[in-house]
Amino acid sequence: MWSILLFLLIANPCITVPQKIPSGGARENVRAARVADRFMEMFRKTRDFGIVWKRFRMSDPSCTHRANGLLTQSDYERLKLGGRTIEKLYIATMNFYFLQAASELSLERIDSQSDSAQSIAPREIERIEKRSKFFQDDERQIHNVNEVKELIRTLDKLTAVYRRQMPKATMTSSAWRENQKYLMARSGMGHADVLNGNETFCVPAQTKLYIIDRGIFYFYMVEERGKMRVAGLGID
Repeated sequence: MWSILLFLLIANPCITVPQKIPSGGARENVRAARVADRFMEMFRKTRDFGIVWKRFRMSDPSCTHRANGLLTQSDYERLKLGGRTIEKLYIATMNFYFLQAASELSLERIDSQSDSAQSIAPREIERIEKRSKFFQDDERQIHNVNEVKELIRTLDKLTAVYRRQMPKATMTSSAWRENQKYLMARSGMGHADVLNGNETFCVPAQTKLYIIDRGIFYFYMVEERGKMRVAGLGID
């Protein structure tokens, strides 16, 4: 069931969740939590991370786009990717991760005893992954811009399959609710905690970054012009 982690957590540790930080102001935490809930609801309805991300993200997401878990800083320097390609890779990666996770976590509880990875994943997903060189070797290096574009196309194909075959009760089933409770309890974080800036998202040290734990959706929020915006999402 947890093939989503094998692919995404192989290269970049900067998108994992931080250690617990003392909680900040209650009013700001509530505002951030409301935005997180609206983000999740819009994702549930649209099943499209790109649409939701562009609606809720902070004004300059360029640093966040580089923290996609697939390429390191040295990769970016070597490949000399343009900003638009980096953005497409980020959105393709997050679309695949969240649609796969939402689908699988809506079907079966994490603490169930069955090992049903093969039965949960649609057969078309398995066929695409078997044909793709990117899913055969976790240590495989991407050599050029064309391979980056090929990876984006592969992720988009996988995303399209999950979107077509998404369970009817995605993000509303009893399994989903129980899994969300499990993940939030496991994280060891409060429902809202605060960082003073964050290098990954290029948020200055004097700026508050609010953390909202919503299970697979682990939000980093920043206030811009009086509104809470999403600086990034962690993948645990």
